[in-house]
Amino acid sequence: MACVQVYLCSNPEESVVERRLLRQRVFPRLREYCRCTYGVEFRVIDPYEAADPQNWLAQQERLQILEECRKNSLGPFFVGFVGEQYGDASLPEQIEASEFQCVLQVCQRMGIRTDILERCYQRDENAIPPSFSKLLHFCYQRENPTEEVRRILQDAVNQCVQEGTLTHDKAQKYFRSALENDIRYAYENHSNEDIARCLCYVHKITIPMKANGLPPEQQAQLHRLSQLRNQFLPSLVASHKALVYCTTTKCNRLQGYTSEMRFNFAVGLSEQLHTDLKRLIDHAVSKERTVDESGQKDLCHIFSSLYRIERAEVEHVQSYLQGKNTIFPFILNGRPCSGKTVLLAHCASQASVWLKDLDPEIIVYFIDVNNSLRQLLKDICERVDSGSTSVNSIFQLKENFKRLLTSRSPSKNPLVLIIDGLDQLPKTDGQADLTCLPESLASNVKLLISITANRPAFLSTLKKFYPDSTLFYELQPVESKSCSQLLTTRLQESNRKITSGQQMYVNQAFKKCSVLLYMELLHRQAIHWNSEFEITENTLVQEVHDNIALMFDHLERKHGKAFVSKALSYLTLARYGISAVELTDVLSCDDEVLACFLPPGDNVPLSLRVPDVFVERLLSDLKGFLVLRNILSTQTLFWVSRHFPLVIYKRYLCSEETCQRINHALSDYFSGVWANGTAKPLIINKDIEIPTSSDVPQKINIDRQVPSQPWIFSPPFYISSAKSLSAKTHPNLRKLHILSFHLLKSERIEELGNQMISQEYLQAMLQAALADELFLWLERTSQLVFPRELQLLHIILRSSACLLRNNQAYLPTVLQAKLLPFLRVFPRLEECVNPARSYEMIPQNEVYTVLPPIPSVPYTHCTLQESTASQIMQSAGSPGGTVVVILENGAAWVCNGGIFEGFKLNKSSNLQYTSVSSSGNIFLLSTRCGKLVLLDAGVHAEPQEIKTQHRENRENAILEGVLMSGDKIFVWWRGQNIVSVFVDGEEHTQLHCTHEITCVSCSVDGDIIYCGQNESSVTIFDWPNGKLLATFTCPKDLPLIEMIHSDGDRLITCVDQAGNVFAWNLGIITEPSLVGENHCRTKEKVLTTDYQGDNILLICKRQQMQLIDIHKIDVLDQFNPPRGKTFKQAIMDQNSRFILALLCNCPFLLVWNCASGQCVLSLDTANCQASKLLKCGATYLAAITSVSVLIWDMDLITASALAPKSGKRVEMVAVGSHGGSCYSADGSELVWKWAISSGKVEGRFLHQGSVESISASGDGNYLVSIATGDIYVWDTNSGENIHRISGGQAYKVLITPKGNCGVALSETSPSRVWKLQSGHRICSIHHHLRNAAISPESTFLLGLNNRNLLAVSLWSGNVSKCFSCSNKSDVVAFHSLLDHPDYVIVASASGAVYSWRLTEDTVCHQFKLPDSSLFQPEIFSLSSDGGYAILSISESTINILDFSNSKLCSLRTEGPVQQPYVLSVSGQYVVYICFSSLVCPNISCDLHEKPMLVVIRLTDGETVGRFYLCKNPSTLTVSEDLFVYVGFEDGSLGVYGVIDTKMGNTSWKGDGQSPTLLCPLDKQLIWSPLVNPNLTWVELPLQLL
Repeated sequence: MACVQVYLCSNPEESVVERRLLRQRVFPRLREYCRCTYGVEFRVIDPYEAADPQNWLAQQERLQILEECRKNSLGPFFVGFVGEQYGDASLPEQIEASEFQCVLQVCQRMGIRTDILERCYQRDENAIPPSFSKLLHFCYQRENPTEEVRRILQDAVNQCVQEGTLTHDKAQKYFRSALENDIRYAYENHSNEDIARCLCYVHKITIPMKANGLPPEQQAQLHRLSQLRNQFLPSLVASHKALVYCTTTKCNRLQGYTSEMRFNFAVGLSEQLHTDLKRLIDHAVSKERTVDESGQKDLCHIFSSLYRIERAEVEHVQSYLQGKNTIFPFILNGRPCSGKTVLLAHCASQASVWLKDLDPEIIVYFIDVNNSLRQLLKDICERVDSGSTSVNSIFQLKENFKRLLTSRSPSKNPLVLIIDGLDQLPKTDGQADLTCLPESLASNVKLLISITANRPAFLSTLKKFYPDSTLFYELQPVESKSCSQLLTTRLQESNRKITSGQQMYVNQAFKKCSVLLYMELLHRQAIHWNSEFEITENTLVQEVHDNIALMFDHLERKHGKAFVSKALSYLTLARYGISAVELTDVLSCDDEVLACFLPPGDNVPLSLRVPDVFVERLLSDLKGFLVLRNILSTQTLFWVSRHFPLVIYKRYLCSEETCQRINHALSDYFSGVWANGTAKPLIINKDIEIPTSSDVPQKINIDRQVPSQPWIFSPPFYISSAKSLSAKTHPNLRKLHILSFHLLKSERIEELGNQMISQEYLQAMLQAALADELFLWLERTSQLVFPRELQLLHIILRSSACLLRNNQAYLPTVLQAKLLPFLRVFPRLEECVNPARSYEMIPQNEVYTVLPPIPSVPYTHCTLQESTASQIMQSAGSPGGTVVVILENGAAWVCNGGIFEGFKLNKSSNLQYTSVSSSGNIFLLSTRCGKLVLLDAGVHAEPQEIKTQHRENRENAILEGVLMSGDKIFVWWRGQNIVSVFVDGEEHTQLHCTHEITCVSCSVDGDIIYCGQNESSVTIFDWPNGKLLATFTCPKDLPLIEMIHSDGDRLITCVDQAGNVFAWNLGIITEPSLVGENHCRTKEKVLTTDYQGDNILLICKRQQMQLIDIHKIDVLDQFNPPRGKTFKQAIMDQNSRFILALLCNCPFLLVWNCASGQCVLSLDTANCQASKLLKCGATYLAAITSVSVLIWDMDLITASALAPKSGKRVEMVAVGSHGGSCYSADGSELVWKWAISSGKVEGRFLHQGSVESISASGDGNYLVSIATGDIYVWDTNSGENIHRISGGQAYKVLITPKGNCGVALSETSPSRVWKLQSGHRICSIHHHLRNAAISPESTFLLGLNNRNLLAVSLWSGNVSKCFSCSNKSDVVAFHSLLDHPDYVIVASASGAVYSWRLTEDTVCHQFKLPDSSLFQPEIFSLSSDGGYAILSISESTINILDFSNSKLCSLRTEGPVQQPYVLSVSGQYVVYICFSSLVCPNISCDLHEKPMLVVIRLTDGETVGRFYLCKNPSTLTVSEDLFVYVGFEDGSLGVYGVIDTKMGNTSWKGDGQSPTLLCPLDKQLIWSPLVNPNLTWVELPLQLL
């Protein structure tokens, strides 16, 4: 992030209190403000922060830092304090020789001793012009002669001015204090814009004093202070509108300026400075800032500025760029430090000049340790073609990269692409095998690549790749003469030179090493040589690395070894570099470093940090080698040459433990462990030297004053509407890019895993547009910790990537829809779905899940780069979810669960594989030449070739199987009668059988081998002893396909090709005996078998699946395929509860419940026909298609299969006003009762016949249902069927709001009103009422009869009121008002709308609709207060009537509304379900294809929230408390809540719950009905009175 860098100017002696208060109170607040509000850093450099005055900065250092602040600070850069003390004059650090000689002569004439001046200053002929330089060691002697030197110089200079030998302006440097020097440097000769960035505070203290004279020195200082305060600064205010504030404090003569007054002034100054700086910062950072995310442009500018010696190769590059027929890239190679990077950067800066008439597009990419092949290709593709942003597949990126370079349109401007250091690319995404490079370039594309000459293999590969190219150039070394000339020029730029004697040795050094970096290092030494410095042959070190080490030695002596070593280590290991303020923070958290800055004495401060000025001094000494780079919105420090990190690794980071400690410290800092005032213990041990006394405790808790590190700056919140996140929030890019990396490097793997499942982290990554990087981190972390949880999360986020890229606020919705239902499987993901909500984090406006239905089971769709051209032929899986496949072209690819890209085996790329088999985590691959390659998926090792002794008859052989037991591997081939035994990776022996081997098994210890053969025989070997123990033959003489051991290897069950099962007793292994057999009735060939070790064997044939008990040799159950389908393969889950079957010509898998025999689930296979199922242990299931691999988590399949659902379309949902439970019916004889809070199905109500209608009482105590004409009244608490009433002939039951009475509506007989509890009938209603409804006060039954609206009394059954339209029009719709129970809104066929008051039987004609077609009676519904009415729906438009304003409104929906069952109005809201009209380009996204639940506020038409449903809905119900109940076509139920803070409405019930899974073996609770009706309604004939 950018930085506000402020230089603090003051007189150190009189500003101690003020500066301390600012450091404690103001600067930390401003830093948090800048970070959280604008995402910029804030730092203050106080040159006098060090406790020891000897560590205060010299004048040249101060002015240099002040200039850096002016150039680099974003906004204010200078704050000055001017008080009552002017300060001592600063001694000039350098005096020209002529001027110094003049001073000496004047001193001699005045009789002043000059020896002290001659000891203080030394002549230096290497200065330009020759000068006398101040000796630092002279100033730091025990008896400091500075005061005397200052007095002598001032007296002599005054005399020189009087004599005219020295001008007044030149004399000022002898009299000005550091305070005035700094202030004048900040203000003089600068623009109005720069002066406006400065703040100065003047504090005058008036104390009545006697007219006593002051010493002349103090009088002179007061005079200069007065000129500064009363003339210089006011003149700036008048001329430049400088921000100068003046305060006067009047003091009592006796008390003077007390400590209390000083503290009060300091407090006021702090608040004023805070306000002023905040205002300047707000003004500065409010301007738009351009950001170079990758930092490549900034790097190019930095490197090109280092081009100082003309190189002949530049002409070759220019010729290449200006050439027209260059179809090959320009390849530049050279030795390390030869200047390849600088040369290419220079050429990039000149290319626009060379091709000025063509306006070229120039892209430069400098590769470093933070890059990968994927990132390189992605960045370049995005910069060339902005449409490539969503591509993340390494294969697709390679293809896109080549396409952009080979197929660029001739009409486009020329593309110049420069890639520096291609051979330096880390092998994180595989080797740079040149498959990413095009064979030829388009005519308007120029590609320049640099590589290092010390990697000849890479250069050789490039030459083979471009055999016809002549564009290979080697960068020649720089001539020693050029280095000498450049060194002279560089010294002159600093007003320095070297003597002829020194030059002689320098020239000799350049003859031995003419590398440019060596010249820069030598310049860094020579700039400090004075003319008397003696150089010998041994003085100058020849090697670059040795010179770097020499420079580090100098830094250690100057700044301290601990400080330098740790600073250099952090600078080197920090990913993407580190900023100066971050470096200060990290060093402050380092105990070894901070201990050096403890103040003297025993008073240990509560808060302490490394002074910024110390860090700035070190960085100043590294300037030129350590430069600022703009990357990720931050100015970070990075090494300009990779040789500095190499030396640092060798010198300071030589052990893995040291690197891990540094990475651990960086992880702590970016995770914010010690932020927000958290004190970090300072552990004092014998290796840490501290300046305090020995009484200091060994453990000190000190606040290091480091900033907070939130994922998103500004308090996080959730927004589920379509609006984007507030512009005031911005992600912490530094933390997002860096923390994961350092957690991994410091081996804090579990912490990294917990970060991956943090919703706040996910939200920040998406808001920062880092979705692709997020997916890569999820993939990488899932291979280290929480594999299944992170794989699921990765699959869900990737499948919703298009939605989340457009609006990150959908993240909670996606997680609730797809992840929440599986929390009972993976409870660790609870925090990801339901993060801890503080008061500020309460959701704003949203639709959230209360009870989610189980979605389709997520899966990994792993694609292979070559599968489009060559199909999958062979496959095998391991328990860890790894799948190895063999393609037609002989390539082998590896796929893993949760990883969407397979990778190719690189072992012996010339090998062509023919087959693969697996046993446990071991894969064995055979090749066409007969070799065997072993791959251990459990340790992620490289494949190893197995040493074989017999390769005859193995060429092009197909592996039939592999079996592993301990360190022993048994291998057999299709069509052969040999089993090869391998021990410790080498072939040990071969076992020969009589017939072709079809299956092999072994004993627990692996010493006994059982070989099943083609002629139904089994041969038993004791292979360690070379013995053939026995051979037995099963009846039927068919090939054996499976052998199962049980009962401790004493029983073996054999299955032949026809499905016949034979059990053999092996109690005496040399004499096997047949003890049982089962003959299959069908002669179909067995497709597959499966056995889980629980005595249940699954046999799959085309037309039938069988479950067989191998102990009893009996068929337990059998399953048939759906009509018109045949089985292809079937397997069982780990507990034999479910069968998963693959069918022919079917784009999905079916799952059967073994206990019930029902098909309970179908698994989508991405519209591809699967050819094979692989059970990867107990955890994963893989389906192999011709072009890809699909991998499921078995526990997710089980959870989905056990999810509560009826299996039939939900027709009705009933709910009481309390909403604790709800009820669903699917047209069967069962009604399901759902507990919303727990997600559990509490039970099911059984009926004798299909359920036609259900209603729940308002208090939830009663459920009334209708089945085959009978009315059932249930007590919902006990499940008891209280009444079963026959004779009612009812089609629907209405229940009064209080739940006391019910109305059974009938079309063929009178409607009855009765009491629910007793069943007593109250009255009969003989009028047939259409669309009947009970009035809110339970007084009338309202309904349409003929052309009128009738109000029938619920107590007498008589018509009490009747409404008829005055224009004889039919009444077609009506609606009661809950908030106004006396009123009914009535609509007629002519479009007239009336309000009818029941109590007074009065009618008010509201208005008439302009178009009667806008009204649909079946849609008509009102809000509870009668303010709005829904009139009709037309495709994607809802027509609404606003009663309060008497106007019609059209509400545009987000897609076609699903009529008629998915629209409801509740209170002030419209709730509907539609399909999105957006077209999703992501083929893996399923949310856009699913319906969407939308809630709209009627008052303003705003969308309160939306929720993507995971299934197709069948019915919709909205309760009074704003809960939405959605029934789905698979028989499941979903419950959703609505939060609308604007209206103060909420249905918040806490975090959602995953539905409770049903156990397939447990009998579900079913409440039975009464066997016979206990009440019968009979309508007696009316008697005449």
